[in-house]
Amino acid sequence: MSIENLKDLNPGLLPAECNLFRRMVEDSRDGISIAQDGKFKYVNKAFCTMLGYSSEELLDISGADLLAPHDKQRVMIRHYQRMDGEMGNFEDFITMIRKDGSYIDLEMSTNSIEYEGKMASYISVRDITERNRMQDALEKSEQKYRDLADLLPQTVYELDMQGKITFMNQAGINAFGKVLQSKDISALDFIAPEDHQRLLANLQSSYQGNKPASGNEYTALRADGSKYPIIVFGAPIHNNGVQTGTRGIIIDISERKAMENALRESESKYKTLIENSQDGIFAIVGDKILFVNNTLCNILGYNPEELYSIPAHELLHPDDQQKGLAISERRKHGDVSTINEIFHFQAKDGTIKETDVFSSVVVLNGQTVSLITVHDITETRRMQEQLQLSEEKYRTVIDNATDGIVITQQGNVVFSNKAMNEMMQCTEEDVIGKSFLNMVVKEDWQTMLDFHKRRMAGEKFTSLYRSKFIRKDGKIITLELNARTSNYNGQPAAFIIMRDISERVKIEDELQTAKQNLEMLNRELEQRIIESSESLTEAHTQLIKLQKENLQSQFDVLKQQVNPHFLFNSLNVLTSLIRLEPELAEKFTEHLSKVYRYVLENKDNELVKLTTELDFLDAYIFLLNIRFMGKIAVNINISEEKKNCLVIPLAMQLLIENAIKHNAMSKKSPLIIDVFIDDNHFLNIINNLQEREAHMVSTGVGLKNIQNRYLLLNNSAPEFEKTSTHFIARIPLICEPKS
Repeated sequence: MSIENLKDLNPGLLPAECNLFRRMVEDSRDGISIAQDGKFKYVNKAFCTMLGYSSEELLDISGADLLAPHDKQRVMIRHYQRMDGEMGNFEDFITMIRKDGSYIDLEMSTNSIEYEGKMASYISVRDITERNRMQDALEKSEQKYRDLADLLPQTVYELDMQGKITFMNQAGINAFGKVLQSKDISALDFIAPEDHQRLLANLQSSYQGNKPASGNEYTALRADGSKYPIIVFGAPIHNNGVQTGTRGIIIDISERKAMENALRESESKYKTLIENSQDGIFAIVGDKILFVNNTLCNILGYNPEELYSIPAHELLHPDDQQKGLAISERRKHGDVSTINEIFHFQAKDGTIKETDVFSSVVVLNGQTVSLITVHDITETRRMQEQLQLSEEKYRTVIDNATDGIVITQQGNVVFSNKAMNEMMQCTEEDVIGKSFLNMVVKEDWQTMLDFHKRRMAGEKFTSLYRSKFIRKDGKIITLELNARTSNYNGQPAAFIIMRDISERVKIEDELQTAKQNLEMLNRELEQRIIESSESLTEAHTQLIKLQKENLQSQFDVLKQQVNPHFLFNSLNVLTSLIRLEPELAEKFTEHLSKVYRYVLENKDNELVKLTTELDFLDAYIFLLNIRFMGKIAVNINISEEKKNCLVIPLAMQLLIENAIKHNAMSKKSPLIIDVFIDDNHFLNIINNLQEREAHMVSTGVGLKNIQNRYLLLNNSAPEFEKTSTHFIARIPLICEPKS
C-alpha cells in the first residue's frame, strides 16, 4: 500500500486533510506501520530507518520474523487476540531484529483499525534503545555508586530537603542501625541533642543556596547509644538545576581526636619536662635565642623576654665568648655533630656559672636550629673540691692516727694505715692481699670468724673485743678491736680499728693483784681491830678507858681512811670500765690513785689546808659521779680567801660517804650535797634526807670520830643536826695554824 491509499483509513478526510495527514505520517520520527494477517501493509520512512530495511523489503516480511525470540510469542498472541476483537488498544515494550541482526528496543502503541474491509493493526513504535542503554548505564552507575559506597569505611548518606534520610551505605547502617529502624528518619536522629541547632542551621543555610560549610564536626550517636565525634563533608544534590537535597560522607574521628588529645598530652608532658628539667635548655639560630626554659632563666637570673633580646654569645663569660662564636660558625658551615664543652656563663648579678654544655642540631619548620643543654656544675665543682679537701683531711687523719686501721674484704686485707703497720712491725706489702687471720693467734680464729659472719649478716651487737696478735718479730701482743661493716670500692667490707692494750692488760693484772692484797689487808685489819677491842674491854681504870677510846678513835680513822666498801665498789667500777670504756677507765684509775695517795700522805697530819682537802675532794667526787651516774650531786661554794683555813683531813669525805650510806638515791631523786662556809666560820656539809627504807643501824662511829679528833685539838666541837628534810653537819675551821 502506498501513502496515497491512506485515505482509505479515514474516508471522511478531505484531500487537503489527507495530504496533511500523509505528510505527518511520512515525516514522523516515530515508526508507523499497518499489519494485517501477520504481514506489513504499510511502513513509513522512520520505521524503515529503525529496522534498516527498505519499504519494499518490509512489505514482504512477516512481522513475527522481526520480533526478538523472547518477545515473539507474547506479541503475536496479543495481535491475534486484537484481530479477533478480544482486546483493544495496548502499549508495550518490544525488541525487534534489525536487518544487520542487531536488536532494537522499541516502545510500541497499537490500535485496531479496519483496512480494506478487514481488521488490521495500526502500530506506532519509538526507538528507546539509547534511552534503555542510558537507563541501564544509569542503573549500573547507581549500583556501582552504591557498591562503592558500601565498600567505604565511612558513612555515605543522602538527605531530602526536609532533612530525611534517603540513602545510607552499609557503614552508616552498621553505625546507626538502631536509629535507622524507624521508617521516617531524620538526620537529627543520629546526632547528639546538643548539636541539633547547629546542624539545622547548617542545613538551612545550604537549602537557601549558600555554599555549605564543609568539614563540620558534630557528636554522633552510635547504634548502642554511645557518643563519638564525627566530621561531615556535604554537597547539594541538584535535579534539573533545582536542589533536591544534600549528600555527603560522615567520618568517625574518634581515633583522630584520641591522637590529638594524646598529642596535646604528649606536648604538654614534654613541655612540662623541658620547663621543669634540672638542666637549662635553649634553642638558637645563629646568635639569636628562639626559646629558653625556666631552668636556664633561674640559672642566669633573667626572665625569658630579657634573654630573647640578648645575643647568645653575650651570655658567656668574656673568656669563653670566642669559643662560643667559633661553634656558631661551624654550624653555619654545616657541622651537625653533637658538641660537648665546658662553658662559663655570666649571670645577671655578675656571678660566674660553670656549666657542662651539649649542643646538637635539629630541623624545626625547615630551619636548622641549635638545641643547647646547659648543666650547671658550679655547685658540683665546689662539692668536688670540698670532697677532695675532705678526703685529704681524712687521709691525713687516718695516716696520722695513733690507732691502727685495717679494711678487709672476703677475709683479706685491702688497706692498712701507718699506725697498724708500726703496731705489727710490718710493711704495707706484708699485709695487703693477705689473710687478716695470718696476724691472729690460732686460738682466737673461731671467735673472730663468728663475729665477722654475724656482722656480714647484718646483726647488730657490741663489736668491741680483744684478740691476741703475732707481730712480725714473733712477739704476741693484745689488741682491742672495734669492727664495723662498711663499703669499700662498691663492695661490702669490714672496717677495723685496732689499739694495742698490752700495757693496759698488764696494769689490769697488777690492779687485780692489788685488789686481792687490799682485801687481805682489810681482813687482817678488821681482825686486829676486833682483837684490840676485846683487849681494851678488859681495862677498868679511867686511864685505860681513855687509852681505849683514843686507840679506838685511831682505828676508826684508819678504817674510814681505807674504807673497804668504797674500795671494793671503786674496783668493781674500774673493772667494768676497762672493758667498756678504756679511756674513761684510765681517768678513773688516775683519780682513784690520787684519793689513796692523799690518804697515805695525810693520815698522820692533824690538820690540812682546806684547799688541799678540796683538791682531794674533787678526785673523790669524780669517782662518785662515775659510780652513781647522775644519782648524786655535790655542790661546793667556797671563796678563795677561806681556802687557807685548816680542817682535819678526810672529814668532808667521811661525811659525804656517811650521807651515801644512809640515803637512797636515783636519777629522778638524786642525793644533793651542798658544801659552804657560814658566817661563824663553820664548814657546812648538808644533804637532803632520803633515808633508806631498810638499812643497817647507824653506830655513829664516824661522827664520834670527828668529834673526838676536834676535842684532842682543844677546839670547838662539830655540830650535827637532823631535820625532817635535811641532815646538817657543821665543822669548825681553824683560820690560824695552831702553834
